[in-house]
Amino acid sequence: MGLDRTLRQEIAELLTTERLTAREISQTLRVREREVIEHLEHIVRSVSKKGYFRIEPSVCRKCGFIFKGRKRLRSPGRCPLCKNEAITEPRFWIENKR
Repeated sequence: MGLDRTLRQEIAELLTTERLTAREISQTLRVREREVIEHLEHIVRSVSKKGYFRIEPSVCRKCGFIFKGRKRLRSPGRCPLCKNEAITEPRFWIENKR
């Protein structure tokens, strides 16, 4: 992490180059996953001036249920259809406005 950049700026920069889960961001920047989620919530609101915050939704690994339209950035606990807890993590990225 650069000395002149905030953690939030580092996260936003990472998301402009690749699609990442909160866990991957956490491991890359060596911060707690909970802290990453808190920063992502602010990035969602601030990025609208420069680009679009995108979310690839979580998917149930057992029945394939897609968690479309989910507003929370954390991974769901279990599938509402089959109640399975094997769920992919959502991936986040930022697209620049054109």
